[in-house]
Amino acid sequence: VPAQSAARAVAIMKASATAHIGETNTPALGGTKFRKMETAQGDCSALVAEAASYFDRVISAIA
Repeated sequence: VPAQSAARAVAIMKASATAHIGETNTPALGGTKFRKMETAQGDCSALVAEAASYFDRVISAIA
């Protein structure tokens, strides 16, 4: 698999994961596959940033 394709796949996973963690996913963006799950309420910005940094590390390691 070319590195560029792998990096793009990881970037898509990053966008999906951070949207779910930060609860920014919406029916408009999810389409027919949208599913809302019950989660604890609160500020998850630190967790979103940490998860994003791990995805960024993977992308930089691939590149």
